Amino acid sequence: MVKRLLVFILLILTCLFCLTACDLFVTIFSMSPFPAYLSQAVASVDMRDDIEKFLGDDYSDWESDVYVLRNSTREQVFLVVRRNPGPQMVYVFDTKLNLEVSHRADTHRRIGLVEALNDNFVVGGVQFNYADLTPMNPPEDPYPPISEDTWQKHTFAHGGRNYIVWSDPNQLSCSEYDPNWGLLSNGYAPITLNEDCRLAGLGYEPDLVDPILGAGITPVYLLVYCREWESDRGFLYIVRTVASEYPNPAVSVNLVTDGLLNGRTSSRVRDVEDRRPALYTRKGVVVEARNRGTFRLVSLEGDIIKSFYITSDERTPFDFDIDGKYYYVFNRTTLRLYKAETGF
Repeated sequence: MVKRLLVFILLILTCLFCLTACDLFVTIFSMSPFPAYLSQAVASVDMRDDIEKFLGDDYSDWESDVYVLRNSTREQVFLVVRRNPGPQMVYVFDTKLNLEVSHRADTHRRIGLVEALNDNFVVGGVQFNYADLTPMNPPEDPYPPISEDTWQKHTFAHGGRNYIVWSDPNQLSCSEYDPNWGLLSNGYAPITLNEDCRLAGLGYEPDLVDPILGAGITPVYLLVYCREWESDRGFLYIVRTVASEYPNPAVSVNLVTDGLLNGRTSSRVRDVEDRRPALYTRKGVVVEARNRGTFRLVSLEGDIIKSFYITSDERTPFDFDIDGKYYYVFNRTTLRLYKAETGF
């Protein structure tokens, strides 16, 4: 009897292994108390000693973020741990999760990008030198000058300028900064929203030839979440914009009246949740589905490529590399950072 039971379990496990690409496997896996990244992990690092030393005895209210950023020469993984309110620690890893630099700062800005012109990394309120990751600004310098907010503020750098885009009622606003983060102008992103829409993410591709926008045009993909309150359903729009249109566009896409205007917007992706930001990769956009902990890889045309499960804990931070091959996730219970394969 025991032998038959073991054979049955092995058969079930074999079937599940063969069904990793289908929604049935995703649904079954999401019932597991163990997060999926544990089985997909290729590396991990224990940060308990460092983080407990920083947080001390006060575990009552603290937050964490993960950023994966690539400049012209290297890719880095950043883990930000901060008290709320209070100081923060930024831990900088290579892609093998070797800790290279850590830096404590008294201020925090929920922001992460590679700067225009100089290729430096900006994470939280800290600027790291592109060559040796030396923190280049003192903790008391609120760098860059952007107010604390949720993850609805998004950034990109183009043509020697740094841009910050965020949701305002009925529109997306944009601020333009020089390489030293001096404010050059404020304007609007080239898209108009209705009151039930907001910016959920942003993708920037300086070297990509978009099949609709064509060659010689640098695309910026605005990932816009909208909710229909009558049905309590969420939708994601992927809007193609052009970097040269910021911050005061000559052409504006109006999601309220224009819909699919000149191929600038995808067909909307249905049944999307807004608990997490939408994350851009070269394989597609990762967005959370209505089934808690389940995510979808969506093409720029709005087609669902793959469903997969990561974790149902919405406080667990993670980010994907630009190629969509790996993602990095921080377990807030074990204080361990993982690198896992996406299988895309």
